[in-house]
Amino acid sequence: MPIDRCFTKLPEVVKQGKRCDIFECLFGMKPIQVRIYFYSLKKPRHIIEIASFINRDRTTALRLTNDLIKKGLIKKTAKKLEKGGIKYSYSGVSEKKAKKMLLETLREMEHALNNFIELNWLKLEEEIEEELNEEIIF
Repeated sequence: MPIDRCFTKLPEVVKQGKRCDIFECLFGMKPIQVRIYFYSLKKPRHIIEIASFINRDRTTALRLTNDLIKKGLIKKTAKKLEKGGIKYSYSGVSEKKAKKMLLETLREMEHALNNFIELNWLKLEEEIEEELNEEIIF
């Protein structure tokens, strides 16, 4: 869900208990990434298992999973194979850690919104006009 729709939709999402939309909103995840997170939360998974679960090719599964690693929601673990090589497994961070991340994100959003509310809106209008004029010039 795009972040611009997130703010307008969040109260409805929370009331209706749409957990996937909350993840999409607060973590900027795609619905398929929400599925990957919860699938890998149960137990560590190999990328081929994730690809099969989401019905996508290995490359797409890896790209989506790597994005979750960057967001801090998936951990990647390497295991050396006896015959050489490395096999990676992916596991969702604990429920406790994900909830802590959700709360931190909410606090950051609250802080940003409070700062916005405290702004002098007449001055803000002037700044927005200046920004728009600069965009038109370039």
